[in-house]
Amino acid sequence: MTIRARAINRGRGTPGLWSVLGKVLMYLVLIGGAISSLFPFYWMISSSFKITNEIMQVPPNIIPTSLVLDNYHYVFSTMNVWQTFLNSLIVSGSTVLLNALFSGMVAYALVKLVFPGSKLLFMLVLAFMMIPGQLMTVPLFLQINRMGLLGTYPAMFLPGAVSSFSIFLFRQAMLSVPNDYIDAAKIDGSSHIYIFFRIIMPLIVPTLITVIIINFFWSWNSYLWPMMVTVGKDHMATMPVALDRYRTLHAVRWGATMAGCVLTAAPIMVLYLILQRQFIESIALSGIKG
Repeated sequence: MTIRARAINRGRGTPGLWSVLGKVLMYLVLIGGAISSLFPFYWMISSSFKITNEIMQVPPNIIPTSLVLDNYHYVFSTMNVWQTFLNSLIVSGSTVLLNALFSGMVAYALVKLVFPGSKLLFMLVLAFMMIPGQLMTVPLFLQINRMGLLGTYPAMFLPGAVSSFSIFLFRQAMLSVPNDYIDAAKIDGSSHIYIFFRIIMPLIVPTLITVIIINFFWSWNSYLWPMMVTVGKDHMATMPVALDRYRTLHAVRWGATMAGCVLTAAPIMVLYLILQRQFIESIALSGIKG
């Protein structure tokens, strides 16, 4: 009996050991992934405090030998940082507001309104998600030019006023809202506008926050389109467009570029840290509703 009991205990101990080893391996992989993901941010921040020679040094210094503020001083002395930030904020804020409004309304119509061809329209929305945005650059530019909007704020944010990805996220969230709420509101005489703003949107706040974060991120970091529609108007440059001035045919001011990148990335990082719980919750839930 004793020998048999020992054998049983050994059999039980082996899976426990493999389980511990599996968890250790998993944590090592996660830690390695986290380090590889965060290292570019660390390198950007540390390089913004280095002198040019130290940035180009081989082998590189992971930890700066000395912290200098010359790069930030150069950025603030050669760029109207506050005006540039304001331009980026106007463009990104307008894009977020219009995208959340129009994409949400389209999703509401596809989910909660009964009309012929609604499924076909949704399939078209999914199809547009597969089209690279670069293919639409020339047609959009020609359309903006015909409208006489080149060199204006609307030229920068109107192309992002609605997007297939936002419609998809809103639709997935609205599928979870019972139609009984809408039917009860209709019996009380409520319009679709009232239902959309006072019933639907408050019930899908996590998805709304996700749409805000994603579109703010895309718009804030956009370079090609704002550069195209504001050529020759430096006072309307957004942060990514203004940073391109530090790249010339002969050299790149890497220290100033890294300092400008830190200033550009700071609002995105702060916004995500504040709203990360709602963002993760919405992404997790959007994939299980069909």
